[in-house]
Amino acid sequence: MDWKKCLGLFLLLMLLFEGKSAMANQQYVSVTGKTGVYEVIDGKQVQIGVLEANQSFLLQKEDEHYYYVKFGNSTGYFLKKRGKVTSKASYKNGNTSQKNSNTVVITKQKVTVYDGVGNTKKAFAVINTNIRYPIIGSYNKDWYKIDVGNRIGYILKSKVDVDKGIPILMYHHMLEDPAGAGFANNSMVIKVTAFQQQMNYLKQNGWRTISIQELDNYLMKRHNLTGKVAVITFNDGNLSTIRYAYPILKQNGQKATSFVIADRIRSKAAEWNESYFQYVGFHEMQATNDVFDYQHHTFGMHLRDKATNLPYLLVKSSEEIKEDILLGKKHIGKMDNNPNRVKYLAYPWGGYDSKVADAVSASGIRMAFTTNTGNVKLGDYRYALNRQGISPKHTLQDFIKKLNGTY
Repeated sequence: MDWKKCLGLFLLLMLLFEGKSAMANQQYVSVTGKTGVYEVIDGKQVQIGVLEANQSFLLQKEDEHYYYVKFGNSTGYFLKKRGKVTSKASYKNGNTSQKNSNTVVITKQKVTVYDGVGNTKKAFAVINTNIRYPIIGSYNKDWYKIDVGNRIGYILKSKVDVDKGIPILMYHHMLEDPAGAGFANNSMVIKVTAFQQQMNYLKQNGWRTISIQELDNYLMKRHNLTGKVAVITFNDGNLSTIRYAYPILKQNGQKATSFVIADRIRSKAAEWNESYFQYVGFHEMQATNDVFDYQHHTFGMHLRDKATNLPYLLVKSSEEIKEDILLGKKHIGKMDNNPNRVKYLAYPWGGYDSKVADAVSASGIRMAFTTNTGNVKLGDYRYALNRQGISPKHTLQDFIKKLNGTY
């Protein structure tokens, strides 16, 4: 046998040994009684499910107080006094190779997870109401296959809805009387009363507004999310977001992201004049960052090329784009002396291509948003994320359809 074959055989044996060693070192946690499983979502402890009594699950990790098991694309935890660590699994439906798909369902009620679909099936977990959960795939016309605690489970299709994605709502400017201020035919200017109605609908119907950081963690499969969530975004950094949107959002306990044009930010905004587009200053940003997360809408590239009328991003070089993005991060970051906080970008007029996306990514931006209509789903390209634009023509019923991904 030549040395190449010997080396190959040696490496194969090493891999097999390491695999067996890893399996031998696996630990399981057996639940001593029916117990709730939790995750921290938006800074709050949320019960995301239940583990049935006398069931065991692969132990992911532990700390001083909790055991952690796989739940969705992340983990759930429960009190150590509710479990007992063991070196052997008490089940036969372990998942060793099947991965979650990017298809997600939202539970309409508490959903029981079974170890099979036949007459002898047994429940081993429950997923709570209004929880997003990834599936491995469809098992048959009645059942989905999922993973809970590194065990293959089955849930009834009738108990869940297929997720149509997370709505990223996009606003620009608002006034009490757009027509009276000279904006009668401007599709970017809505009435304050319409915005109030839409935000009240979200609150009254159980929709939670999430930060872009939460969205980022979800898309990276680092955290789970509840079902009815939306992201509120504003383009440009218009002063009307401070005058009108901020008090409405604050009163409702909602949060939003404002994509600001960096080179229009001064120390303080000009005195209010509804007849013009005006922009926030650092003073206003600092006073409202309990509601608004201020992110990037380029530094000096919210312009169109005179010869082609194309957005600047589409006609500038990669180096020019990188320079602009880094300059913008630095300038926006003056608000709190933290330019590294600026990690998300909205393309001006939604204009981008592969060159732009690559340059933006290379500049330290983690996600970028277009103006293309649609909701955001797991697996979407992180530098071409859809949004749901809201204009004066959209009724409340249109708004609801946008939330639900059916517009």
